[in-house]
Formats: sequence, C-alpha cells, structure tokens
Amino acid sequence: MSDPMTWKPRTGEIRRKALTISAVAALGASGALMASTGQARAANPNGDLSFKVVRLAGGDRFATAARTSQQFFGPGVPVAYVAIGTNFPDALAAGPAAAKRGGPVLFVNRDSVPASTRTELDRLNPGTIVVTGGPDVVSAAVLASLATLSSGGATRAFGTDRYDTAVKVSQNAFPAGADVAYVATGTTFPDALSGGAAAGVEGAPMLLTRPTSLPPTVADELNRLNPSRIMLMGGTGAVSADVAAALGAIAPVERISGASRFDTAIAMSKRIFGANRPTAFIATGFNFPDALAAVSPAGRTRGPILLGGGSLTAATSTELGRVSPTTAYLLGGPSVVGVSAAQEAQRLMGVCWSGRKPAAGGQQVISSVPTATKQVSFTLDMGGRLEGARDIVAYLAANQICTTFFPTGAMTQTTEGRAILADIGQRPELFELGNHTMRHCDLVLGGGGSPSAAPCQVSMTGAFIRNELTQTEAILRSASGGMDPRPYWRPPYGSHNTFVRDNAAAVGYTKTLMWNRDTIDWSTSTTTAQIVSRTTSPLPPNGTIVLAHLGGFHTLDALPQIVSTLRSNGYILTTITDMRD
Repeated sequence: MSDPMTWKPRTGEIRRKALTISAVAALGASGALMASTGQARAANPNGDLSFKVVRLAGGDRFATAARTSQQFFGPGVPVAYVAIGTNFPDALAAGPAAAKRGGPVLFVNRDSVPASTRTELDRLNPGTIVVTGGPDVVSAAVLASLATLSSGGATRAFGTDRYDTAVKVSQNAFPAGADVAYVATGTTFPDALSGGAAAGVEGAPMLLTRPTSLPPTVADELNRLNPSRIMLMGGTGAVSADVAAALGAIAPVERISGASRFDTAIAMSKRIFGANRPTAFIATGFNFPDALAAVSPAGRTRGPILLGGGSLTAATSTELGRVSPTTAYLLGGPSVVGVSAAQEAQRLMGVCWSGRKPAAGGQQVISSVPTATKQVSFTLDMGGRLEGARDIVAYLAANQICTTFFPTGAMTQTTEGRAILADIGQRPELFELGNHTMRHCDLVLGGGGSPSAAPCQVSMTGAFIRNELTQTEAILRSASGGMDPRPYWRPPYGSHNTFVRDNAAAVGYTKTLMWNRDTIDWSTSTTTAQIVSRTTSPLPPNGTIVLAHLGGFHTLDALPQIVSTLRSNGYILTTITDMRD
C-alpha cells in the first residue's frame, strides 16, 4: 500500500494494482528500468561504511569559519588567530601559525566584528587573540573589541607590507625556528592555501614572496628559521627561477607545482599525504577564506586541502580516492562547493550514493532495476502519518543508507514535513526525491486523499493531474533546498493508467516508480517482524524496489533488522538512481 497511513485499501484497489501491472507488461515496459550504459561506477566496489561527507557552512565566510572552528576546537584554546575576511594578503600566514599554536582562524571586517565571529570567540574563550594586519587592515576599535573576548587580550602581528606581515606572523608562532619552511607567491592565494595544510602537518610557517624577487625581510626570516628544507609552492609562472635560486642559497628547495591551482593542490597532497587519511578538506579554488579557515584543522587531523568548485575535476576525484579519507569536509555552502562535489565524494568512497538522475526521456513504469550487483532500494513514501519520520531519516543518514523518498506536497507543508525535507536536503549525496502528488488522490478513480479527502472528490482531469505534480514540485524544491524530484513520481495507491502517465510526462514526470515488495507498514496491524519478513524473506532479487513509509508504525523498529540482514548477505541499500549506475 502507498500512503496515507490512515487510509486502508478501498474496494477493488488490490485488483486494480494487479491490472495496472498487467497493463504495464502489455505495454512492453516489463516493470524494470533499463540500466544506464553511459556511466561506469567509479567507486570502490566495496565502499567504506564509515565514510561520511560533512559540509561546514554558514551564511557567509565569517559564519563558515566559525562553523569550522566549532567542529574542531573546544573552549579554552590557547590562541585564536583573526584576520580580515575581505582580502587575502595579511591572512595567508595565519593558518599554519594557528596550526602550530593549536587554535583556529576566524575573520572580521576592517571596522566590525561579525556576530558569528564574536559568538565563536565567546565560546572558545581563547588564552590570547592574534590579529594579522595593521590598523589600516583591522581597525584599532576592532582590536579593542577582540581584546574583551580573550583572557589574555589581543595583539597584532603585522609589518610594512604583506611579505613583512607574514614574517612577523612566523616570528610570533615559530620563535625557535622550524625544520621546514613553505614559501608561496604573495600576489595570489591558491598556492599558499594548498601548501597550508601540509605546512600545518609539518609544523612549518608560510612565508610569501614576490614573483620575481625575494624580499630581504623574507630572506632574513628564513635564515633565522634555519630550515633543512624549503617547500616552494607553484610553478615558475608564480615564483621565478631567480627566486628559487635565492631560496636555494638558504636551504635546499623542493618546488611543488601543477598546471593549475587544482593540480598544484593535488601535487602537494601527493607529496605529503599518504593513503587512509582521517580527513580531507574540499574548498573552493576561487576564494580564500573557507580554505584558510581549514588550514589549522587540516594540520590537526593530518589531512590535505583539495580545491574544487561546483564539482571536482577528474584529477581531484582521483586524488581523493587515493587519500581515502574517513570524512570529507566540504567548506562552504552549495553555491561555493557544489552538490555534485558531495555526490562525487560519496560515490568514490561510500557504499552508495544518491546518483545523477536520468534525463526525462521516454515513459517507463518501473518496479525493479536490472543490476548485476546485490542492490535493493528501500523507498519511503511520505503522505500521511509522520510520527518518528525524522528519526528514520537520521537513522538512514547515520548508517549510510542511500534512499529515494516520495513526499506529498500537503504533508511537506506541515511543520513536521518541512523539518523532514530540510533534513533530507542536508544530505544530497545520500538522498533523492520523487514526487508523490499534492493531496494523495487516486488519479484514476478519484477519491482517496490525505490529510483530507475533500480535495479529491472531483473529476481527475488532465489539468488536475498536472497541477498535483507541478504544485508539489515547487514545494519540494523549496523545502529541500533545491532538490529536483523529476523525472520520478509515484502514483498514490499505485493507481495509474495511460491517461495519467501521459499527463505526468507532460510536466516532466516520465518515470512512474512502482515496487515489487510491499511492507504494508502503513497498517496498525502490521508488526515489526512482518515488515522485516516482507523485505528480506526470501532474500530479494537484485534491483528490488521495496515500498515503505516514513511514518510507518513500526518502520523505525524494523529498519536495523532489515539493514543487518541484507548487509550480512552482501546487499547494498541504495537509491533507485544508484542502482542504474
């Protein structure tokens, strides 16, 4: 049965389902979605059940840095470094220095302390605050305000220019010298950010140079540090051979470079970081604050910083697979590091992923997916009772169970429904949506409905059917943060015919999703044991689609037993789209 939970099969419904499936066979659809041939699965076929994607994001760069700090630092840190968040030169050296001294990097405006930064400093109560940059970069009033947020007050580390400021930061954090020193151009930020994580791991400072000449103050600082090795970030287009030669007169130089900022980050990762890292950080390669805030945590957790954007380059994906982190941290919101980056990380490292949906294409009625692997899709409708639904979503996320959900618009508009969709929208690498119509009407016979039957007591015209889907689509997109349910939809009660499918297809819903196992968990008389049995006994064929409900009376109780049974027999629980991959 499909939703709602409080609705029982009406007379003739079970027979109608049988007739519908027979009609599908007559159409030659066979109830099975043809597997995609255009994609080869890039993930480890076994996957890592402990792997997870964690997005660290706030409403702006200041809030994202605060969120990153919250993830890795507790109250009572010895120090917090604070830099201006609107320009990079005076900020770049702060990351490795913060890593050396055991604190985060946070950001301010020239003349104000953002609320998110103030709140985080108040939580941290650092022993001292170090501001990088002079009064023309961070005002005296901001310094005074920051001093009230630390038991040890606030001091500055700054020089006459960006190069001298990096020197002063190095002197502050590395008074006894350093075995390794990192040097990058001071005219752009990507190379310094890529080297920052490695510098943090190696306990090394980050110094800056002009592209064609080594500033004397930087040379003096390198001589004071007395490193056994200098790591030079970027190719000769970023830092000339003459500068490399000047550095070589101080200590042996190793240049790390790539064809682009993304490739330089990869080269740095390959040089310093082995496989099986606990973490990897993915930040935009087009701005500095998010990656800079991650330098100290990267040093702390001994994981690289890789650069991306809306998606990951093929080479970055390959490097992420080599590093094999337990957790991939995405720095910034989806507009900075895209949803596809999260999906690709999950696909590479996890046991399942949400997948990339097919184009609308021709109409199909789908009750199973032909696949050579032992995959099952435990799909969840949301059209009635919602008690315990958020707990189910949390369980699925915590246990890396990729899931296809089919919510109705009416239930999504409830307070609980909006919260559920927000939870789903937070994990687009694990979850995908299909459309379950607005009011859960029987689109063939009329009637039905949830939470009210009244809207369904009308003729099921083409305009009504199309509106049921388009109205719901807008609601689902808004509530989930932009997830697109097309081209998947599930007809309430499994009730559909050619007329219904044609009208659904007219608004982009060409894939009618049915099932070949039904838990009947909407019924109060269905027990936990029955839900488990109906899903797992006998063991399902590959590509099985199971029908269950987010508000099922015993679904949450049954899930751990279902997952244990299927996984112990070699199955992967995943989305319908992933089964196509």
